[in-house]
Amino acid sequence: MLSEKIVFALNNVDDSYLEEAEDLLDNPAATQHTINKRTIQVILIAAALALLLAACALGYTIHQRRQQELRESLKIEENHVAGYQEFEETSAAAETSADSQEKAPSVQLISTFRNGEFVDVYFSISPITREEAWDAIGWEQKNAIYVIASNSRELDDAYRKIGKGTEKGLYGRYPILPPIQEDEYLRTHETREELLEKYYDADTQSLMLKTAFLLSSDTIDWNKPVYMNVKIIELASLAMSMDETIEEYWARYDPVCVRDYGTVPVTISSTEFLVADFSGKSIVVKAPSTDKVLNVLGVKIYASEVEWQVTHEDVDLIYNLPTDDDEAFRRGYEQLLEWLAVYDQALDSSALIMEDGTQIKLSPSENTPYENGVVTLSSHLSSTIDLRKVKAIRFIDQEVSILNPYV
Repeated sequence: MLSEKIVFALNNVDDSYLEEAEDLLDNPAATQHTINKRTIQVILIAAALALLLAACALGYTIHQRRQQELRESLKIEENHVAGYQEFEETSAAAETSADSQEKAPSVQLISTFRNGEFVDVYFSISPITREEAWDAIGWEQKNAIYVIASNSRELDDAYRKIGKGTEKGLYGRYPILPPIQEDEYLRTHETREELLEKYYDADTQSLMLKTAFLLSSDTIDWNKPVYMNVKIIELASLAMSMDETIEEYWARYDPVCVRDYGTVPVTISSTEFLVADFSGKSIVVKAPSTDKVLNVLGVKIYASEVEWQVTHEDVDLIYNLPTDDDEAFRRGYEQLLEWLAVYDQALDSSALIMEDGTQIKLSPSENTPYENGVVTLSSHLSSTIDLRKVKAIRFIDQEVSILNPYV
């Protein structure tokens, strides 16, 4: 993105300046007698462009470029987004070497973005060859990049303990390349070339990645220091054979580490959000294709996520299915599927209304956690929004005003 701006600036320099500069260079003798105000302007412009290009080439690292591109793609400044923070480049990650074997593996935090119940963590790992990066983001993976977070910095044995369920306080998941969402992550040949072109840097042999942690997960105390470890794991060591039981699989669970990129502390910042409490009102949402209704108790609106708190007549039944009665379990499960469809329909037919009248559609919820008779529906927005410009929320056919404290 920065390079595009530089090219734009160069392309928009007045041709007359370039022509005059060329004339001066072609006729050095004349130069001695033609140092006038116009000439000085040409020289100053050329010098400024040279300094700009030199600063970009020498002082603007891949780490800084990635941070700038994230700020722009997430519209941090444009939408006054809170909950986003950047991290300085560490000396280990900044070291470069022509021979990757001479460079110690390292993980570099780029930035974190607190978004509702999730925190997106952007980071890079190096050294990693283009071939290794290609393999790690394809379906026919030999190895996989894996992340584990913990309140403890001692994570050497974590990859064994997490599978066995013998260790509390571990949270693991595969990272994904930003800004690709998991359901859009096709990883075709063309897609991988596109991703590598954007997120792999050959000069530093570094690959930019993203992972997300669910802050409602009780496996970690997110209010305490959190440490993140990144490894490349051999997938064959994770494979389960057809003739072994789950118990046998976990008993021998022993992932083979191809490369350990190390452990870094992750700081999770607070963020801003709007709250609308409808418990004293009667906000009822009827799904379009059924007579079932949702009672909306309230909403939380973040920069790129909206959380609904809802309840309904079957909520206790479908989230507490009986295990000792097969027929009752079947009926309850069928009702659960019906209500999941209702959740999707309600969100898909709703929108945020901004001060200029723009409507921002909501997406279906990826998860539906239940607690004490209340279901939380989370709808991710396609882009960040400026919370100061939120005016109301539309629930299918009714519009409800939002009291905005940021205005």
